[in-house]
Amino acid sequence: MNPLTAYVVEDEAPARERLMAFIEAHPRLTLVGWSESGQQAIEEIPRLKPDVVFLDVQLTDISGLDVLKMLPEKPRVIFSTAYETYAVQAFEHNAVDYLLKPYSYERFTRAVEKLLTHQQPETGSAESLVQEMGGHHPLTRIPARVGERIYLLPVDEVVYFSSEDKVVVAHLTDKSYIINYTLEELEHRLDAEQFFRIHRSTIVNLNFVHSIEPYFGGTYIMTVKDAKHTQLQISRNAARRLRQRLGW
Repeated sequence: MNPLTAYVVEDEAPARERLMAFIEAHPRLTLVGWSESGQQAIEEIPRLKPDVVFLDVQLTDISGLDVLKMLPEKPRVIFSTAYETYAVQAFEHNAVDYLLKPYSYERFTRAVEKLLTHQQPETGSAESLVQEMGGHHPLTRIPARVGERIYLLPVDEVVYFSSEDKVVVAHLTDKSYIINYTLEELEHRLDAEQFFRIHRSTIVNLNFVHSIEPYFGGTYIMTVKDAKHTQLQISRNAARRLRQRLGW
């Protein structure tokens, strides 16, 4: 069976790269184009005639809802939005599904399954819609691109996440991968029972903590169970919250 063609309209580069990685990793989809503006999308979608458009609701020039209104032929659409209020507006346009950013690969595949089986979202209250969008389900896999290849990293295998100069890296026990999530997105979407932000630049998987020892000025040093026995600094405020949580 031939894969469905997909087109992405998203003006935020990290979100766009993540979504395109999801599409390229899915066996039933093939990416045929993308745009970062509504006007560009209005010009390209009629020419490319994709089977599905992944459409951001809030764009820099015009809204995704206006893009849909201005297309001569209405494609099947999966909306995405960072705001629940925009999701409620999109609910009125009979789209295939609605993704609340940041969303997981599992949530993305559920939307694609609706597309493949021709399901429509259930009608109901705005609250039930937001719940269906799955914005509060913890991430279990994260896409990482290495050259032309895309890996889906199991979150349980990530020892820690670090950020430097706006580049976020997922560190496994013996390998590291650049990812397109911000630490703020990760903090919101990771399982809070398992992951803890120990510094403004670091989120650690508590299952990989080897030891914690005092450093200076109320800060601490954490050693994790990776191949290098990496040492990470715990900020003073994070140390106070971690002490309360772990009870040491």
